[in-house]
Amino acid sequence: MKDIKFNWGLVGHGNIQKYLQTAIVNLHPSHAYVFYGPGKVGKTFLAKNIAQTVLCDEYRKMGSLDSAVKVNPAELPCGRCDACRQFAKGMHPDLYTVEREVSEKTGKKKSVIAVGQIRDLLEKISQRAFLNSYKVVIIPEAQALSQEASNCLLKTLEEPAPRTIIFLITTNKNLLLPTILSRSQLFKFLPVPSDAVYEYLVAEGAGRDEARELARISRGRPTIAKHFLKDKVRFEEYKNNVQGVLKVLVNRPLERLKEIEKMFAEDKGGDVALKNLDFLAGLVRDALLCKLGKTELLANYFLTTELADLGARAPSGWFCGFLRRVENARAMIQGNVNPRLVMENLFLE
Repeated sequence: MKDIKFNWGLVGHGNIQKYLQTAIVNLHPSHAYVFYGPGKVGKTFLAKNIAQTVLCDEYRKMGSLDSAVKVNPAELPCGRCDACRQFAKGMHPDLYTVEREVSEKTGKKKSVIAVGQIRDLLEKISQRAFLNSYKVVIIPEAQALSQEASNCLLKTLEEPAPRTIIFLITTNKNLLLPTILSRSQLFKFLPVPSDAVYEYLVAEGAGRDEARELARISRGRPTIAKHFLKDKVRFEEYKNNVQGVLKVLVNRPLERLKEIEKMFAEDKGGDVALKNLDFLAGLVRDALLCKLGKTELLANYFLTTELADLGARAPSGWFCGFLRRVENARAMIQGNVNPRLVMENLFLE
């Protein structure tokens, strides 16, 4: 079989891509994958590209037993067939995405994926594919599966439906049931090297200075760099939010509590807390780099003076310990501990 060009456009993760492409070319994709690692590094993006690939009409023909139909495609996904066009419009009938539902009462996303959602999903994928292709399920926040939902999904992983692929995307695989992990192929995603993000941004039309700036500030997360490149307002909002979190960090304890109260004034859910924990981790990392004299590695370069002042306030060990506490706080919030309480305890330690 001749080489196939994969039109995935993923930045980084070359070894993971090669492994999965080999499985696809050999017509042996796994029934379940767990993609885990930091947010915004390309996990969901890759899952969607694999989904489009196996749903593409060219891939279906590639696996046909009928020699009159069988083809060896030059590229996957082709982007031209009916299946690819439906996929691009978000209308492919054999692609299922399961996310937290929005509460009618609050208008915010619920904290968990309910068992009813998984039951509905399993009923759908137990049927024959609409387009005689694979059926693909993507769960972008698998750590949000409730205990009952996880147990319900486990039954399908133990007895997988034919020609069905399930992608479980998470920032922390330890929040998934061990039995789910043991029945899936696991892939750990790491932050993408800054040079790779920089080269991608330049190829997308960014100026070299702009690309260098966004590559640094994204901290190895291409999805964030892409968003900031396309949306300058969003980039300025990011800067304002980071400055707000820095204000909480350097204030006196009582003032910190007041700032946290403002933080949760409009949204008391875990999403705002997780976002601010990400900002906080970046600031503490940068303060430690300033302390070590590595200012050329700063992500939030626009706060160099403030970060240098912060770095001078405590020994290096304190910053390392605080970063560990930030990760513990993240795990607690993802485990549905009250986010405001977690944040207050973190900032008062």
